[in-house]
Amino acid sequence: MRVRVDQRVTDLPKPGRYPRQVLRPVILSGGAGTRLWPLSTPETPKQFTHLLGDRSLFAMTLARLAPTAPVVVTGEAHLHLVAEAARTEGIVPHLVIAEPVPRNTTPAAVAAALLSDPADILVILPSDHIIADEDGFRSAVEVAAAHAGEAIVTFGVRPDRPETGYGYIEVGPAVDGAHRIVGFAEKPSVEVARTLASDGKHLWNSGMFVVAASLLLDEVRRYHPGMVEGVESALGEEVDGVVRLVPRFETVESISIDHAIMEKTERGRVVHLDVGWDDLGSYRSLLEASALDPSGNHTHGDVVLSGVTGSYVRATTRRVVVAGMSDVVVVETPDAVLVIPLDRAQDVRDLQ
Repeated sequence: MRVRVDQRVTDLPKPGRYPRQVLRPVILSGGAGTRLWPLSTPETPKQFTHLLGDRSLFAMTLARLAPTAPVVVTGEAHLHLVAEAARTEGIVPHLVIAEPVPRNTTPAAVAAALLSDPADILVILPSDHIIADEDGFRSAVEVAAAHAGEAIVTFGVRPDRPETGYGYIEVGPAVDGAHRIVGFAEKPSVEVARTLASDGKHLWNSGMFVVAASLLLDEVRRYHPGMVEGVESALGEEVDGVVRLVPRFETVESISIDHAIMEKTERGRVVHLDVGWDDLGSYRSLLEASALDPSGNHTHGDVVLSGVTGSYVRATTRRVVVAGMSDVVVVETPDAVLVIPLDRAQDVRDLQ
């Protein structure tokens, strides 16, 4: 099956009116990015912060499948950040859905599906991922889209380290460029991660999905009765391209797509993704994605180093001096200063 990517944003009709089998990016931008505090804050989460240059992660995601106009799901408080990024990128979202409170990825995806044509193929993308090979990603999406009418397809990344911050997918038999899913392992211990990363049977779970809108709603109804109706009852009217979810959305169960559907469904498939993917879920992954000096350090701002190796050091308002240390994170912002060993970087979310 071949799906059509819209050629011009200005040609897009209203939801429910466009031709069948449209490939529709759905950008989920409700996360708080707590593991990158204090660079990421509730007011400006990591996806809206310029961590890797002049463009935010959200802006990169917004353009990932351009010129197709995406649906964006974000928090009410971040609508201005979405609008600013859209202006900068020259992309008009097909629709923006504003949540009064975050309820994780399943209710957000359900809202997008309800506001789409049932035959639309949704490409559900977290807004805080980096992808080095955008053309390779588009090719992988095309493979996944061929399965999207009969399966919920996720993307799996071959591990290059025993990462404890990612979930893992056990890969089963091949099916037309994809693989059946045997099972999932959630954020394992270091010992388990070493086994999963090296056994050749597991891939990192990227948290991106491709699925027909109708199939997504059917599977949510199957495993979480009442959720679709709960989200539907919270849909407000569209005003200037924005649909605001009313406060009753707070009563919808907060649960991820992995826990709500993928770990239960018999219709899950995975496509191998080899495109330089990372979700920048920790300071270690941010360091690895950044430009490094000969000593393996990344610095930003007014920073002075002496005898420092393998470290991430960022100053935003004043000079930061670090000497005689290795494998550390030092981040200074107007509101806080963080100093932590790199191997404790996953603990940041618990220290705020």
